[in-house]
Amino acid sequence: MNTKTPVVSAKSAYESLAAAGFPKAYVTRLLPDWWDNALFKTSGGAIEFASILRQRLGIDVHFAKNGELEVSGMSTHARFKRRSTTAEGELQVCATLGMALAKLALYCSRIPYTPLPQDPAAVGALIRASIDRNTVSFDALLDFCWSRGLPVLFLKDLPRGSKRIAGMALQVDARPAIVLGYQSSQDARQLFVLAHELAHICLGHVAATGALIDEGLSAVTDALQGADAVPSDAEERQADAFALTLLRNGKAARLGDGARFASAAELAVSALATGKSRGIDVGHLILSYAKDNDDWLMANQALAYLPDNADALTSVRERFIANADLERLTEENRSYLLSVQGF
Repeated sequence: MNTKTPVVSAKSAYESLAAAGFPKAYVTRLLPDWWDNALFKTSGGAIEFASILRQRLGIDVHFAKNGELEVSGMSTHARFKRRSTTAEGELQVCATLGMALAKLALYCSRIPYTPLPQDPAAVGALIRASIDRNTVSFDALLDFCWSRGLPVLFLKDLPRGSKRIAGMALQVDARPAIVLGYQSSQDARQLFVLAHELAHICLGHVAATGALIDEGLSAVTDALQGADAVPSDAEERQADAFALTLLRNGKAARLGDGARFASAAELAVSALATGKSRGIDVGHLILSYAKDNDDWLMANQALAYLPDNADALTSVRERFIANADLERLTEENRSYLLSVQGF
């Protein structure tokens, strides 16, 4: 019996992807320069299209007998730590892209992974032993992660309308990676996100091949929203406690005598003095004050007084370029890996 290869329609393929949260304009932007929709007319072209989607979008796709593109979603086990008002499906696009990004980054990582201690004090001691000061800053934590073979990436390019995540901790064949998604260039905010995601990995919260996605972290947001601001999940409480122990070096984070400051300048001066004496990142102290006093406006103003506090994403880019062996990738995948991070 002669079986005809089903004809794949470019229109229906893009419609299926749009229904899964990936609009045609976004998918087209991520396709290689050589791609032509006329390739859908050949079975080889359709198979190649599906392969590109699996690699770059992180989704599991195949073509049905009638030629329709079927999107099965994320093939890797993922768990979502989300707000009560957010449906799990709203974070699926971000999750699949983060996993695709991490797989490519792990493939070209220069350094093999060295397992990390489960004790935050032990992790802090390792970091402080590798730097010339006693403070776990964002740059110091980035360098530590990469030195242990743990890539830290930033997910910048998302389809319009997609919900963002604060961060992802994931593993691919027992190789961990961290994907930051919080839209801020401030070191202080990204520092806590990175420490929190690192905690999930150290504490064994992530499957050998899987992902844990955090939608929001109350310690870095600009507003506290009732119950959503207090982690009710045991793993989230554990990750927060780990991150705070790591960043605070076992010391108290309260500024001055606990009274509220009259101005952002006073807050910044107090944080600078306290940070130096206790070995705690100054920006973290300011955010801690904001959370304790529900005064994010003053905290934002105080952070503006700090030199070089808005270089977090530049630091992520510099570490990625320095530590990833991009020559292991094709030119097309290299371009994709940089562009999706906004680099």
